[in-house]
Amino acid sequence: MNCPHCGAALSERGSFCKVCAGQARCMSCREVLEPGAAACVECGTKVGVRPDNGGITSIPAAAPAIASNRNTLTYHEDKNSRSFEASLTDPAMQGLGDVLGDFFIQRGAVRGAQQQGRFNKVEVFAPAALTNGVDIPPVPPADATDIIPPTSPVAIIGDEQAAEKARLLKIFAVKGNTFELIDNRVKATNLSDYVRRLTYLFLYANESHGRSSMKEEDVVNLLKASKAWDKSGNSRRWLTRRVLIKDEGDDAIKLTGPGREEAIKILNQALDPAVEDKWNPDFNKPKPRGVRKKKKA
Repeated sequence: MNCPHCGAALSERGSFCKVCAGQARCMSCREVLEPGAAACVECGTKVGVRPDNGGITSIPAAAPAIASNRNTLTYHEDKNSRSFEASLTDPAMQGLGDVLGDFFIQRGAVRGAQQQGRFNKVEVFAPAALTNGVDIPPVPPADATDIIPPTSPVAIIGDEQAAEKARLLKIFAVKGNTFELIDNRVKATNLSDYVRRLTYLFLYANESHGRSSMKEEDVVNLLKASKAWDKSGNSRRWLTRRVLIKDEGDDAIKLTGPGREEAIKILNQALDPAVEDKWNPDFNKPKPRGVRKKKKA
């Protein structure tokens, strides 16, 4: 049996709801009252009245008058629309508080990030019972261009990504769907180290700009343009070994997790003026492969 006022499950004993404190059963015949009833439909005993040794005793009028409040929840989202409307009691709202609270916070923040820092058109009315004390971000007018609050986790992540892109653009410049090298001081110690560092940085720069994998040919072209592709074939052999790199199919390659960590380490070193740039193609040239001497018969 459920309470006629709030819908909560009723105890088998007692005449009142433990959730909303409203009278739920007739105190004469124990029949469950109908919603909004002024008297029991079975025996006619008025709500708020109970038999007392042959007499009638009225209980305080406030008890049956206590009913659960109704809360209205309205949600609307634009871009080919989506809407939600509900009228729920306080207990129902409290039961859904955590779920709906997280939902509306995500809709307000994550969608904002996808719209380049702008809030979407969202209209939310929710009482305190809905969010269990969690504040829903205020919704601006439809034409607002407010930036996501800097305390938002999404905003923090976005700031970190933007900062990393800015660091990478000190070494590369965007050129169509790829990058070109503008600062070859990657703090290498020799040619093979230069090839390794430049490959990791190139793949990391593309990944940071939304391209998770690149054609191997693009990597080769970058190494050739940066004067690091030696004719002896050492660069080709190293790239074929896939050190901290993995194949993505269709001649595409990407960084592994450790490869990404190595790329970040290399980027930190490349931008650190205290780290010496020991090998650079501007003042070092790959040594030509020596002519093999024929063995004497």
